[in-house]
Amino acid sequence: MKNSKEQLIKKASYYTPAKSVELDASGGANDEQTIKFTGLDNELYGVNRFLAGGTGLNEVVATASFNNGRDDKFEEIHLNCLNQLFMNRSLRGALPIQRGDEMFLTLKNTGANPHIVNTEIIGFDDFQLQQKRQKYESNGGQFPKPEFVYLKNTTIPAGTTKSKFSISLPSYKLRLYRMAFATDDPGQNLTVAIRQARKKIKPEVYISQLNNEFKNMDIILPQTLAASTPFDLFVSNADGANSYQLSMLAECYKI
Repeated sequence: MKNSKEQLIKKASYYTPAKSVELDASGGANDEQTIKFTGLDNELYGVNRFLAGGTGLNEVVATASFNNGRDDKFEEIHLNCLNQLFMNRSLRGALPIQRGDEMFLTLKNTGANPHIVNTEIIGFDDFQLQQKRQKYESNGGQFPKPEFVYLKNTTIPAGTTKSKFSISLPSYKLRLYRMAFATDDPGQNLTVAIRQARKKIKPEVYISQLNNEFKNMDIILPQTLAASTPFDLFVSNADGANSYQLSMLAECYKI
């Protein structure tokens, strides 16, 4: 084990590319920008965390597209939602940036003020990713392939009660492990309940409760999500005077 770790340290590289952008206020000429990431020396790279810093993290949303922008993994997710999901935990597997390919990260400012943000991807270089894949395969398993179930940036109207937001799922089963929410609600106004068909996944709780539950831990019992069956969020806003923005990102794996 020690020799294996020493070999990894000698041959693998710590590579966490990051880029900053300045975004105009929403509606400005440069309120949206796309940045691109590649693996080290254009080699294979496995992304297993996204992190962001700067201003307006509850107003700037991100869309991550792999395979040179052709494969969206999530769309219009607040940067603070990414931080919530990845600050303390990483994916079980990784999202690969293939050799010679680029990952596109499109950032859009939905707020009334300009913002400067920095986004960073953290993961495995070619050697380390291959080592991890081989370890799984030698034990008769497959390296985990993450998939995201997500609610892209959505307006929650003032005073709404149990508004239903249905998220389409693929034609195969998924297993749900963690989720994160982000909102510009400064108080405790938004609550959410989660169902799939007749199955109650989560009773009505505050957004902050869900974030606290999954900040450092997986779900107590991973939930199987049925194929081609909508994943429904029922969101309420106790504030009768103000609407708020909401996005959600859930970490899942194909069964």
